[in-house]
Amino acid sequence: MQMETPESEKTRFEVECEFVQALANPNYLNFLAQRGYFKEEYFVNYLKYLLYWKNPQYARCLKFPQCLHMLEALQSQQFRDAMAYGPSAKFVEDQVVLQWQFYLRKRHRLCMLPEGEDQDVEESEEETVENEQKESDDEDVVIIEKPEDEQAAEPTDTSLLNT
Repeated sequence: MQMETPESEKTRFEVECEFVQALANPNYLNFLAQRGYFKEEYFVNYLKYLLYWKNPQYARCLKFPQCLHMLEALQSQQFRDAMAYGPSAKFVEDQVVLQWQFYLRKRHRLCMLPEGEDQDVEESEEETVENEQKESDDEDVVIIEKPEDEQAAEPTDTSLLNT
């Protein structure tokens, strides 16, 4: 067996790190599934091999922690098959966005609390989720970006941008 040089080990580490983080993108998973990668045994074995990234010594190098959840989900044949369909990938993408929105709101709220009030946050978490659902029902505004030449021709209504 040939030993890797420190340079090639570093390159392999960087490539695998980038690939694992790319798995956080549901659209990329959809791309891989539609091209048949998830049906190839060698690729499924590679996904199993990449589970070493869940170890804390490697996980601390990742910028997008949700990629580990996706890597774990890709161990399931059912999930790999579902990612071949656009609506499934869109659903997963929506869930990732919602998770980040909720996480950022909760983190911001925790950072703003005086000491000793963090018990109240846990108790009112259900109440907050209900309020956020009500707010999101009221904010059903869809913003569609137009090409630059069309934007210059039409006046912009900034009242929608204040949400």
